[in-house]
Amino acid sequence: MGSWDTSRNRTIGIDLWAHQVRGGGGNSCTLAFPAARPLEQRRDLRHMFCTAYRAVADRCRAIDEPGLAIVAVHEATGMPQGIVRVMARVERHVAAIVGRHDHADLYLTNSDSMALRQLAIILDPVKSWERGNTAVHYRLLDLRTRTGFSDEQGRMLRGLRCEGPAMLHAAGHALFLLPLGDPTDWQARAEDAWDCLPERVYFDELARVPDGSFTHMPRIVQHKRRSVMIRTVGPHDTARSFATGERMVANGSAAGILEIEGPRVTGAIEIGNDELRDGILLGRYERCANAALADDQSLSRVHALMIQVEDRLLVVDTCSINGTRIPGQHRGRVFELGGDTELQLGKATRMRWRYVS
Repeated sequence: MGSWDTSRNRTIGIDLWAHQVRGGGGNSCTLAFPAARPLEQRRDLRHMFCTAYRAVADRCRAIDEPGLAIVAVHEATGMPQGIVRVMARVERHVAAIVGRHDHADLYLTNSDSMALRQLAIILDPVKSWERGNTAVHYRLLDLRTRTGFSDEQGRMLRGLRCEGPAMLHAAGHALFLLPLGDPTDWQARAEDAWDCLPERVYFDELARVPDGSFTHMPRIVQHKRRSVMIRTVGPHDTARSFATGERMVANGSAAGILEIEGPRVTGAIEIGNDELRDGILLGRYERCANAALADDQSLSRVHALMIQVEDRLLVVDTCSINGTRIPGQHRGRVFELGGDTELQLGKATRMRWRYVS
């Protein structure tokens, strides 16, 4: 078992059970390619849930503030690999990264198909920390990996917005995303906990709202115990969709201009509303929006995720080696961009955002 000090990012109690040793990985391959068909699952979800539940229930039952537990189980063996608990905050987004990079919050090394940075989980702010007012909304985003992730029926996904528990398959692992905050939700027996899980109800954002996002999670009043899931596009594959690297506007007008200033190269990228809402990647890798302007070797290959969440524009550091920060301050995980915000990526790259009026 290992631990990782990420208290500044509000991830707590990270436990690893599969002999992962941080700092020992080569971090040599990003595995970022078009999604392939998921491999046949070798264990059923109920078996994996009950096995993991016995290992994590006490850790989660002890938490009485809103958050999310992310539990990974290796599908080939059925053995739990680790858990990270992410605490929600009032008026502030928080995030965690899942991957094979040894800086990831949930560090998973027992699958060759796991990317260095596989998934980003972003928790929306909550209104209160009081028990009974702990509904947690979150989104799960694939970081343009080879495999993506899939739902319980094996349907491939790139992005998902959720309220309630979720069960997913990603790179040889089953992931259970379980809201925290009410200790009474955690039954004594794993089998009872499985039986109490709410039904997952999926919506397709693109089919139902072709011109934009759901502004709020759909309400389902017929049945009290249902999780609401909205399938989304997820971050765009900029290398395949936008050849020039200077314009990311598929339809309609631009939302704003992203200015990038590196050690020797400076430029600007026009980004559309749809692209901003679905998310774009920043870094040296060719599928990142700023790849044509990335002349700074201190940038990670996938350094950060930039995404519009409701009325806030966020930059989420994806466990980069050299960090993301407001110049002159400590590195951080989630930043909200305003009209005058400048961020430093790595050691020598600055970024600024301005909306198109």
